[in-house]
Amino acid sequence: MLKNYLTIAIRNLLKYKVYSFINIFGLAVGIACCLFIFLFIQNELNYDKFHADGKRIFRLLRSSDENGDRKGTPATSGPYAPSLQNDFPSDIEETMRVLHIGGGVLITLNNQSFMEKQCMFVDSTFFQFFSFPLEIGDPKTVLNAPNSMVLSRAAAKKYFGNADPIGKVLTMDGEDQFTVTGIMGPLPGNSHIVPDMLVPMSLFKNQEWFNEWWNNSMSTYVRLSPNVSEQQLEAKLPVFMDKYMGEEFKKFGSKVALTLQPLENIYFDNETQYDQASHGDKKVVYIFTAIALFILVIACINFMNLSTARSMGRAKEVGLRKVMGAYKSHLVAQFLSESIVLSFISLLLAMGIVWLFKPAFNTFIEKELTIPFGAFFIALILLGIAVLVGLFAGTYPAFFLSSFQPIKVLKGRFKANPQSAWLRKGLVVVQFSISIILIIGTFIITRQMEFTQQKKLGYDKEHVVLVRINNNDIRTNKDRFKTILEQESDILSISAMSGEPGGFHDRFIVDIPEKKEDKWQFRTVFTDFDYIKTLGMKVVAGRDFSRDFGTDTTQAAIINETAVKQLGWTNEEALGKDITITLREDAPRKIVGIVQDFHFSSLKDKIDPMILVVAKDNRVMAVKIKPGNPQQALQKIEKAWLTVAPQYPFEYTFLDQVYENLYKSEQKQMAVFSVFAFIAICIACLGLFGLAAFTAEQRTKEMSVRKVLGADVSNIVLLLSKDFVKLVLLAIVIASPVAWYAMTKWLEDFEYSVAIRPDTFLIAGICAIVIALLTVSYHAIKTAYTNPVKTLRNE
Repeated sequence: MLKNYLTIAIRNLLKYKVYSFINIFGLAVGIACCLFIFLFIQNELNYDKFHADGKRIFRLLRSSDENGDRKGTPATSGPYAPSLQNDFPSDIEETMRVLHIGGGVLITLNNQSFMEKQCMFVDSTFFQFFSFPLEIGDPKTVLNAPNSMVLSRAAAKKYFGNADPIGKVLTMDGEDQFTVTGIMGPLPGNSHIVPDMLVPMSLFKNQEWFNEWWNNSMSTYVRLSPNVSEQQLEAKLPVFMDKYMGEEFKKFGSKVALTLQPLENIYFDNETQYDQASHGDKKVVYIFTAIALFILVIACINFMNLSTARSMGRAKEVGLRKVMGAYKSHLVAQFLSESIVLSFISLLLAMGIVWLFKPAFNTFIEKELTIPFGAFFIALILLGIAVLVGLFAGTYPAFFLSSFQPIKVLKGRFKANPQSAWLRKGLVVVQFSISIILIIGTFIITRQMEFTQQKKLGYDKEHVVLVRINNNDIRTNKDRFKTILEQESDILSISAMSGEPGGFHDRFIVDIPEKKEDKWQFRTVFTDFDYIKTLGMKVVAGRDFSRDFGTDTTQAAIINETAVKQLGWTNEEALGKDITITLREDAPRKIVGIVQDFHFSSLKDKIDPMILVVAKDNRVMAVKIKPGNPQQALQKIEKAWLTVAPQYPFEYTFLDQVYENLYKSEQKQMAVFSVFAFIAICIACLGLFGLAAFTAEQRTKEMSVRKVLGADVSNIVLLLSKDFVKLVLLAIVIASPVAWYAMTKWLEDFEYSVAIRPDTFLIAGICAIVIALLTVSYHAIKTAYTNPVKTLRNE
């Protein structure tokens, strides 16, 4: 029986080649979209889970109790791990520290030097604590020696080619030599720790900074005992902090709280501050999932409409089969088998599409996704998808076609059920509603991205080159580097700072004598005299830092307008007030100027109060160059760099690139919306094409009579098209409030955003109507030009 059904199904698919191809292609694209999103979501939801491998691992977060701000940061210091292990031996099985130097370290081999950005310093039990793959080396001993080093396979090939790297020596920062003792296996793409080099933390054990509680430069992880919950340990941590830092808390009038973050929660936690790990957004996962399901639903609806569109052509087939003794159940089984066969063919084509476009998809999302088509579990899922899609798409056509009455069919008096016509039209409305939602989403995201590029930021991001202060040579010689560049005509200004706009800005508690009853948290910039000039900012009250005032290096401060407002002053009242950056300086500084508010972080964030001071804690240099010939200016900056730090490779970026990177995730969302909206429209048009064919077939005689009575081609085209325009208009009415709500929620992530204007919905609606008219025009024009004599001669 099954063999017969399959034979008939394949024969009918070949008989109706055009419809079958359109159905297969539409379903294949829909399934391929789902498979791509499935791979993406599987990667996102499994982030860091392989690390734990069943272990109960948590990351330590440090946060301030002041002003109710409990946003944590993973930055802790060296003493935390051994002290926790010592004080809670029954609660904590093991601890681990990971120090990632963001600027990188210099690695040298045979007079060739590279800045390695993913070199991490870890405790020697790293490969026992985490479940990182280790191809060569013993996990228990590979990092025991202070001068040992473990490389990734890519780093080993980079330095040693195909030669055996074990026992080879690499030099770090021109001083320390390390022997390669192990090679890591391929790392999963869903890890927040992605090292190319691992070096023992014991290298720093005798250095003063490493043993200071306030030096927060590394991440601390703990593995809890099986019978201890994180809540139980967290309840003991306030006493722990008072034990080791109580005196400092009393001195500075502020406290630090500790919390435990489950390892698998790191990736989706966007509240953590100063975290070097990459983060995802669950909202993006939800959006991508919804879009994929929408595309698949549209493809299934398309199948239904095309199947019923050719119902007149199959009516006699159904009538003859019923006359020959076929039961309705047999016909239902036959039509369902056709849809399932078609679904399986679509699945195979979809797998081919995924395989073909996977490299481009990986490049787009900047992750290495694998296709586990060979896994038994995945194979079952794929088979299930094929069967479910086939049943979902084919159930209505199967029952619709099998319900034809043979007597009416064979006598030529068959007419489609009016209720089925409403259902088909309803399905088209659903298709276009989804498509219009995606179009509106694309328009609004595009406008928001344009807004981020056009908004005045309070500083000039154009023609500014950023050079990292990431080695001892440039730290020691940065004044000389600046002096050399100031003599070049291509260089307009240069400034050293702790963080550029769009980059790192620390947060300190400041003490204000006139506001002693409150604690104030300010963002900070430690810079030189040329910060405001180099970045093109505006001083709205008072003055800029000046070399004419020798005390500015220790006694002057500039704050932004937001700080003035939060303190309840006017700009004039703020000038001359005392302010002290606690934990850093003992003596107060006087406010000498007010700088206009500038967006030093993303437009997703509100502008925080900020304080600028002249100080030596600099991590980057901003070089303002003349427009017109950036390559010439870069050559001069590189020449100056090689003069002061010759053994370090010259690396740079532009400030506008830093700003653009703040919205990389949103740019990808815009691209995904655009591509999926295009796909949804194309598949929806196929469904509309099928419905137009069905309608034209049903109304051919009517149109022929109208032509005989004098109707011209334009009247007939308009008559056939207006019904479809009504469907699209209804889709616009349904889609608009849904799109408005969804995009309002999306824009809530931005503190500064565009308004959702009515013209967005108008333009999206016009686009949908034009697309619909172009789709149905073929059948409308074909029907209008049909010779009425041929149609009516049998009447």
